[in-house]
Amino acid sequence: MVAEFEVVPSIIGILFLVIPAMMLGKICKKFGISEIIGFVVAGVILGPFAIGGQIPLFEWGIIHFDDATIALWEMSGIIILFSAGLHFTFRDLIRAGPIAAVIGALGVTVPLAAGYGISQVFGFGWEVSTIIGATLSATSIAVSVTILKEIKRENAREGKILVSSAVLDDVIGLAVLSAVAAIIINQATPTVELVTITLLENVGLWFALLLVAVFILPKIINGIAIASPSSIEVRGTKQGAALGAAFGFSAISFMVGLNPIVGAFAAGMGLAGSKLASQVREFIGRLKVIAEPLFFAIIGAHVNIGLFFDVNWIFFAGILIVAVSSKVFGCGLPAALMMKDTRKGLSVGYGMVARGEVAFITMGIGVVTGVLNDEVYATLVFVILATIIISPTLLRRAYRGIPTESNQ
Repeated sequence: MVAEFEVVPSIIGILFLVIPAMMLGKICKKFGISEIIGFVVAGVILGPFAIGGQIPLFEWGIIHFDDATIALWEMSGIIILFSAGLHFTFRDLIRAGPIAAVIGALGVTVPLAAGYGISQVFGFGWEVSTIIGATLSATSIAVSVTILKEIKRENAREGKILVSSAVLDDVIGLAVLSAVAAIIINQATPTVELVTITLLENVGLWFALLLVAVFILPKIINGIAIASPSSIEVRGTKQGAALGAAFGFSAISFMVGLNPIVGAFAAGMGLAGSKLASQVREFIGRLKVIAEPLFFAIIGAHVNIGLFFDVNWIFFAGILIVAVSSKVFGCGLPAALMMKDTRKGLSVGYGMVARGEVAFITMGIGVVTGVLNDEVYATLVFVILATIIISPTLLRRAYRGIPTESNQ
């Protein structure tokens, strides 16, 4: 019986983290600052490496990264990306496709090359430079879609292009991560053919998953609800089945080697153009009230402020400049040229600046294999934190004083 209550310390810790994060997010919003910044900063302050680690609760500090906490974090990311997909139909992807494909590819290759280059300038070897470049390559989809929702641009043309690009960026970034793992862990040098095959496999698998979600998922969920469409029970059944589909597609995505959150996004897209969309959006919108502050606060909680004194601030400045400029110029300028609109194009670049989940995974490979020392790791952690703060700030400023656009 005692084992049944082992999750209680985790729940208490989550509440200790999420409630202040929600409050700080609201304060930021009141002053015209992105809520994401409030969530992340709250996580840094209250995380296990700061206040949360100093307040005792049972055997640990009140905030600690156990299996339950990490599972809730991952589930929150799935909910956020599922919600984003619900605002993005398959037709929207087709329309944004050519532009998004170019931006997504450049959004990986330009930061990868620039990160590698700046690391070489600072005297690091090829292994460290490769990890740094890979860390800078993948955009955080969760940050991008949340910012768009905040500024009510998720239905604008550039918003749809940004989301499509971010998803493709993530899929391509995982292919790069696979190549990096082969280089670092197996001490193998992948050929151009191997990298190309891995990339095509990842994109192909995600597109196949998307097609199943678009053409089959709505029929399956409708088939689950066999009673009268007007009944509350059926409404709840459809919503529950839709949420189950989000986690199911995330699991499938993980099993085939993709990021689970791109599977959740595919599931959302599968339902976006169906008759279920409005019901599920309303339901998921309520879950996001908790999911968003939880997800971003735990990202902030990953930051060990004790590493502050290990940071090489000159290197930090160089990497941060590369991290921001490589996305703004690598994604924003091509978008501006193809969209024939400088402001909208650059806004795509601004939205691609934030790094997050994949970056932490990539750094983890570097740490576990001994490639990254404490100084480089600490520097990269604070660079990621800075991009999460900079991206929403740039995007909100780009639209300051401009009326919200309707669906285009």
